[in-house]
Amino acid sequence: MITLAEINAEFEELDDPTDRMTYLVEIGQTLPPLDDRLRTEANRVLGCQSMVWLVASERPGNPPTLIFTADSDAPMVRGLIAILLAVYSGKTPAEILAYPIEDLLARFKLRSFITPMRSNGLYSMIKRIREIGEQHAIGTSLPLVPIRSRPSSAMAELAAQLPPRGNAQPVPTRSKHDAALPLDVEAIRRDFPILATTLVEGYPLAYLDNGASTQRPKQVIDAVVEAYEHYYSNVHRGGHALAAESTVRYEAAREAVRGLINARSTTEIVFCLGTTAAINLVARSWGDANVRSGDEILLTELEHHSNIVPWQQLAARTGATIRWVPITDGFELDLAALDRLLSRRTKVVAVAAVSNVLGTINPVAEIIRRAHAVGAVVLVDAAQSVPHEPQDVRAWDADFLAFSGHKMLGPSGVGVLYGRENLLDAMPPFLGGGSMIRTVTLDGFTPADLPYKFEAGTPMIVPAIGLGKAVQYLQSVDMEKIRTHELVLTRLAHELLADVPGLRIIGPAPEKKGGIVSFAVEGVHPDDISKFLDLHGIAIRAGHHCAMPLHHRLGLSASCRASFYFYNTPAEVERLAAAVCDAQRVLKR
Repeated sequence: MITLAEINAEFEELDDPTDRMTYLVEIGQTLPPLDDRLRTEANRVLGCQSMVWLVASERPGNPPTLIFTADSDAPMVRGLIAILLAVYSGKTPAEILAYPIEDLLARFKLRSFITPMRSNGLYSMIKRIREIGEQHAIGTSLPLVPIRSRPSSAMAELAAQLPPRGNAQPVPTRSKHDAALPLDVEAIRRDFPILATTLVEGYPLAYLDNGASTQRPKQVIDAVVEAYEHYYSNVHRGGHALAAESTVRYEAAREAVRGLINARSTTEIVFCLGTTAAINLVARSWGDANVRSGDEILLTELEHHSNIVPWQQLAARTGATIRWVPITDGFELDLAALDRLLSRRTKVVAVAAVSNVLGTINPVAEIIRRAHAVGAVVLVDAAQSVPHEPQDVRAWDADFLAFSGHKMLGPSGVGVLYGRENLLDAMPPFLGGGSMIRTVTLDGFTPADLPYKFEAGTPMIVPAIGLGKAVQYLQSVDMEKIRTHELVLTRLAHELLADVPGLRIIGPAPEKKGGIVSFAVEGVHPDDISKFLDLHGIAIRAGHHCAMPLHHRLGLSASCRASFYFYNTPAEVERLAAAVCDAQRVLKR
């Protein structure tokens, strides 16, 4: 097992992020594999999108020490484990609790690995080790002082195969593919302050994680600041000038959303916390009122967990059965299977307009038509479609539609449920309290009119105002041009990534998908690729993307996902492809 002294000496010599990543993979190879009998769910470190197992045992002594063994399916994560084992294994509980691991990782320039997030699990591993140390705490703390030694010859050999170390080289911002863009992307990018960020390693930010959340233009940021600085108050209740101004702006945002999706009336636009909250509202209110034992709920294999779990909860409450529409080997919904599954027992069909993993654009209007033919209601998860292309709920004949503000330039903490007015009117309120009532007596209450009966309590006033400004911005850019722009980037990504050895794109052809390109590289874990790209200024997502059933169907534990928006450039796509190619070369075992 490699020692902390050896690790410390190596990291002192490593300035380039590629070198540090390579070294993590190298020291990960020194870990002995964990016995298969110990790879149990009980020993798994939760919160890791890579698989991580950690086992502790006590070695007798005065005082006794703790011995840790661990393993992962991700080579880079195995390197992080090697560091933790070098730090903690063989130490007393007091030493474990006293060791300044944050300082060590900061010195190694790995501090970002211990943020409390699910991806690589280092934070969760440290937390688990410290919890075990607390359970066995005895004795006094003894400081650990890393001993310095010379770099290993193995690392020197690896380093010789890599580009020269040093600060980040200038990154091209222009591309020969710029001419194909329908938008003046340089002018657009000037509206987004964060896109001018230069990261710690000296690389300019290439933000390609828009499927998770988009960035905000200064117009939205300014609208939020203006609200708080000049006219903020609660809405609908007060009689003073600030309350009137806030109410006008809040309702103007509702009208902006109505126009964006072509709803009939603002009574059909309910503000809520986001897509997840909107789907839960429908499952709880409409579902509890209309679904019974023996009924069927129809979902698809490509759904986000937010469009799965609320329906599983409804099925558990009511005794209904969930049935699943499969996907084809071409990453599209099997519409023949849909027809076989639809019946008079089908009460609701819940489907994503665009898959957040595959990017597949589903034939929503056709699905709705077929579902309505058997009397079923349809909920459309439009989180990945409303921000990216024109949407028309009346043309679709949609019953319910849910989407989130933070995926379309707006603030976080606000989203929209569109519901057909007759459906919303018949649904009981989901939450009770202020704003959602007309009258309250000692004997009961009368709910408010639509949409307010579903907006209990003080609403998300300023986030909604910011969303309204985001809608205005999107419409000024033109939703048709946004779709065309993303298609140019997606085609380029498919073309360039196809040249990476062992890379498989997970999803259909660009013309059949949104601006999402998910992929897996043979022999390289997605978490490792994601962090490699991060150290080179490129933000993508790795993991199961809240779509575990889909990944199980695809035979994958995780994948990488690059997701584009209209402020991204061909040069950023070229950086992505080049960095993935470098990651494959550096990280493949």
